Amino acid sequence: MKEIVLITGANGLVANQTAKILSDKYEIRFLTRNPNRANEYKWNIADKYIDDQALDKIDYIIHLAGSKLNDGTPLTEERKKLVWDTRIGASELLLEKLKDRNQKLKAFISASALGYYSFSDKTLAIDENGSKGNDFSAILSDGREKAADKFKIQHVAERVVKFRISLVLGNEGGVFPDFKEQVSVYSHRLRYINGVTYFPWVHIDDMGGMFAYAVENSSLNGVFNTTAPESTTQESILKLMYYLKEQDTTSFNTLDTSYNGQHLTSEKIIKAGYKFRFPDIKSALKDLLK
Repeated sequence: MKEIVLITGANGLVANQTAKILSDKYEIRFLTRNPNRANEYKWNIADKYIDDQALDKIDYIIHLAGSKLNDGTPLTEERKKLVWDTRIGASELLLEKLKDRNQKLKAFISASALGYYSFSDKTLAIDENGSKGNDFSAILSDGREKAADKFKIQHVAERVVKFRISLVLGNEGGVFPDFKEQVSVYSHRLRYINGVTYFPWVHIDDMGGMFAYAVENSSLNGVFNTTAPESTTQESILKLMYYLKEQDTTSFNTLDTSYNGQHLTSEKIIKAGYKFRFPDIKSALKDLLK
């Protein structure tokens, strides 16, 4: 019998990629406000409701749900509460329901975010011990990680894994479709674009791959950065996309994409055994734009 993985945030880019990777070996279930498929179950965080069938015999929870922090609307106190409740409140609801059922998990695996960091450290390569910021994004990320830790502290999960999600490059959502639109509309300008805007990226296959790895690797515990090993800039990504569009192989191959400023490091997850499919930006873009 297959082990069961319950994923929150059913309509998200990372949730779908993670499910795709795990679906051959595991039974996948989703929690969603509006279930449509046979493996989708209803929950309502505000009403503290979860369909009991969703929780039956589950082994793992991957918690990805949460209203967007930056959706283009003003970050009012009401908006902050919604974002907090759909992340931390959702985690607390899951914990409460499992405790009521006296039910244990093999692992609780939670999304956090690179917004945790202040980037005020006196080092170029910032690992998971980097200093925490003071803005709402940092407070939110810290709150989500502490909510996840309660599953282990209160003996509901054998282990807890927290991934500080980077800027995900994928064709089905996130920032990458906007990049493709920029290349389409402003392509004549991109050859000359300059700047060194640090862009902590990760290919969607690796982002989903790390969540899947957390399910499959029973020794994985704690918090992990998820950035690809190669640090680069937003300007380099747009230039490379332009060169691919124009089939300018020489410029694509010779462009120096390195970034030597302060950046996040993924050494911890690599040392834990995860192997990136797309460790460098050129291989990632070739795959996404093939």
